[in-house]
Formats: sequence, C-alpha cells, structure tokens
Amino acid sequence: MHPGRGLLKRHYVFAITAPVFWSLAGVVVKSLEQATEWQINFYRCLSLTLFVAAVTLIRYRRSTLAVLRMGGLKTIISGALLSGAMLCNVVALKYTTVAVAVFVMAAAPILAALLGRLFLGEEVRARVWVSIVLAILGIGIMVGGRLQIGDTLGVAVAILGIVFFGIYAVSLRVGKNVDMTPAVFFGGAIGTAVSFSVSVGTGVGLVIPWIEAMWCTLLGVVQLGLGSVLFALAAQGVPAVQLTLFALGEPLLAPLWVWLMLDDLPTMTTLIGGAVLFAALALQVSASRK
Repeated sequence: MHPGRGLLKRHYVFAITAPVFWSLAGVVVKSLEQATEWQINFYRCLSLTLFVAAVTLIRYRRSTLAVLRMGGLKTIISGALLSGAMLCNVVALKYTTVAVAVFVMAAAPILAALLGRLFLGEEVRARVWVSIVLAILGIGIMVGGRLQIGDTLGVAVAILGIVFFGIYAVSLRVGKNVDMTPAVFFGGAIGTAVSFSVSVGTGVGLVIPWIEAMWCTLLGVVQLGLGSVLFALAAQGVPAVQLTLFALGEPLLAPLWVWLMLDDLPTMTTLIGGAVLFAALALQVSASRK
C-alpha cells in the first residue's frame, strides 16, 4: 500500500474515533447534580488545556513553544472557534432540550460543505450529500415528538455553537499542512478564561463537590481532550464536510451510553433514527476505505 494512502486512512480512523469520546459527555453531565454549566465548562476546559499541553510537551519536548507558535494567528482563531463551540454546547443543553440541541447539530455538515466549497474549493460528492440527507432524516426521527422549541435563548445558543463548529472544521483544513493540535490547547485556554470570568463574575464561584470536579476533569481529558486531538489530526487528510459528518457519531452513541450506564432505555424512534444515522456514517466509512 502506498504510504500516503496509509496515512490518509489513519486520518479517517481519527475522524471516526473522535466522536466516540465526545459522545461520553451526555451520560456524565446528566450525572452532575450541583455544578452549573459554567463551572462544568471551567473544570472541563482547564483539564483539557493541561492535557493538551502535556501531550504537546511529550511529543515535541524542547520544540513545544516553537510548535505552539508555528500555526500563528490561524491556530489561535481556530482555538477561539473551538472554545465557542464547546461553551455553547453546555449552555444550550442548560436552556433547551437535548432533542433540540441534537437536531440543530445536524446542520453542521451543510454549513461545512458550503464553507469548504466557498473558501477551500473542496468538492462535495454526491455520496456526501446523500449522507447529509440521511443524517438529518435520522436525527429528525430520533428526536421525533420531543422536538419542542422551548426557550428561544437555548435554540439561539445551539445554532451559534454549530456555526462555531462548522467554521472550526474549515479552519482546521486551512492549516492542514501543520499540526493543528495547538488549536485545541488555545481553545481550552480561552474556554477556561471565559468560564472562569462568568462563574466568578456572577458570584457563583468555582467550588463544587470534589467528586463532580473529578468527573469534569475526566470530561476534559478523555471526552474533550482525546476527542479534540484526534479530530485536529484527522483534519490533515479529511475534507471539512466529512469531518462534521463523522462528528454526528456523537448523537448516535450518546443515547447508547445513557442506556448502558444509567439504564435509560431508548425509545423506538431513537432506535430507528439511530439506524438511519448509522447508515449515513457507514456510507462515509465505506467511501474512506476505497
């Protein structure tokens, strides 16, 4: 096998694996009873920042600072976009239903397809458009009758988060010739600063039960850290629209973890919609094998 082709396949493996880690957020956040959304964001982003800093230091040792500077302004911008997406995700779940937040997420591949085509000239093949339609249909079936608009603020924040994430995926492709892992570091650092300011500024503070702080830390290291690092590495070989399609593995797997760990049985519509969404992702996986 040609070595370049092997590397490309590795990028697709990273893209497929990243949402597996991301999907763990729901089951953990649902278990947290006292921490507010901004306290969760603070400990999650802080541990993410420290984790990525450690990974970068281990990988590059004395060249760590040079690597952090290598991407220049575009790395910092990518980090800010990632930070916006991360913060909006938790806040949206606080002010609207999970069903609405998940349904809005289905718009990410469409946004990435348009932006990728407009700014990067990336071709969107017919197979990809079929996957996008299947993904939207699958998520629509999954949320079904639970799709109640609810609080306008929550919906607006969810939409804003998807805009951040779509642009973030495209920004990673702009920097595909360099290691964009530092963007995750900057994203965590910016998210830490923002959530700290909101928590302290509103008088809520940062004190939460130690067990919840531990779970938030695990979210930062495992759920966000491993997932985001893999996603950034995947961007070196996977087009933006496919990156966001693979990211839809998160709403596919999230109900499964809730069922297995919290004994919250999924509904029939969740299972049917999940099967359709799985077909959309399988279509992309089969394409990546060719």
